[in-house]
Amino acid sequence: MTNDGEKTPYWTEEQLKRRRQRSLAIAWVLGALVTLFFVITIAKLGGNVAKRPAFGSVDAVEQVG
Repeated sequence: MTNDGEKTPYWTEEQLKRRRQRSLAIAWVLGALVTLFFVITIAKLGGNVAKRPAFGSVDAVEQVG
């Protein structure tokens, strides 16, 4: 019992099962959104993204002065 006389909540097996199913559904939707955003980003960057110079490449750095 808690301080105000109420019983501690009790979760039935059915409630726990539904809670797990809901959590898995949310995880699948979140994973699908991440995948969708990744695919859209790659599509917007285009096919030449692998051909561009790497960061710090001497040829890609603009010489000043």
